[in-house]
Amino acid sequence: MRKISKVFVPSTSDIKILRTVQLLNSKNLYPLPQGVFKILSASGEDEYIIYRDFPTYGTILSYSSKHISRLIMMLVRNHYLEKIFDEKTNELYLSITPKGEMFLRDYEKKHKYSFKKKTINSKPLIVKINK
Repeated sequence: MRKISKVFVPSTSDIKILRTVQLLNSKNLYPLPQGVFKILSASGEDEYIIYRDFPTYGTILSYSSKHISRLIMMLVRNHYLEKIFDEKTNELYLSITPKGEMFLRDYEKKHKYSFKKKTINSKPLIVKINK
């Protein structure tokens, strides 16, 4: 009996993660998985608001940090991303590999990026009503 090998095919969420890491790496910035999560989920913290111009900012609101970390782990296992050690902070930061760069280039040739930023419509909690 022959064993069927499974091939990893990046999903749309994986592509958003790869694109985010690629954009950060192009500016010589290397994120932790939590940083990628904050950008993709449109965290309102001042540290992440400067990344509003990224096309992937705020495109994945429904995923938890744990789910994004799992997706990142699969991208690292399949050599689309790699971890780089920083001696100052004793942390492993994410960097895109040549395989990940090549995949994004091929994806751009075949598809258009259509990352739609999602907004959370919240109703005001206190309203002034003139009677």
